[in-house]
Amino acid sequence: MKLIGVTQRVNFISNIGETRDEIDHRLITFLLSCGYIPVQIPNSLDKNINNWIKETKIRAFLLSGGNNIGEYPVRDRTEVSIINFAYSNNLPLLGICRGMQIIGDWFGVKLHLVKNHNRTRHKIYGKIKKEVNSFHSYSLNECPKDFEILAKAEDGVIEAIRHQKSPIEAWMWHPERYKKFKSFDIRSFKNLFK
Repeated sequence: MKLIGVTQRVNFISNIGETRDEIDHRLITFLLSCGYIPVQIPNSLDKNINNWIKETKIRAFLLSGGNNIGEYPVRDRTEVSIINFAYSNNLPLLGICRGMQIIGDWFGVKLHLVKNHNRTRHKIYGKIKKEVNSFHSYSLNECPKDFEILAKAEDGVIEAIRHQKSPIEAWMWHPERYKKFKSFDIRSFKNLFK
């Protein structure tokens, strides 16, 4: 099994003054079911992240969901460093929900507020046609340069993108949050990370 570096959400526990990195157990289980060993990336690495990546020999990355961009700058910096590293070294990178948002931001696209996409399900259309879960309030306002749109919602919100040259893909849905993992998501994940 190959290693995959996975980013984590930041959570501040106010009653004890503790800032934690966290990841949903379901995401770890999803990655294991795809044939990867997840390695959680600490946000506290900050400026040392490139050395850490080189030492751990991680050759693929997943930017997980949770937290809005700007909410915890340390996470933003961590994920920007990962995008830089993956893009510069032509390594596979998948963004889920917030992960898609920060990939879009890194490639110069702004986000905009959307309605009726938080805690719901809806159909998507395009190269990917299926019903997905939805847990986001922001979306890309356009497709980044050198990407193609894989799917949109009925209201025109971009739901999935793929870079035309680099192994970078992003989905707004959470493949880990289904009661049973979807074979489409597992297959798509394996194709990106082969």
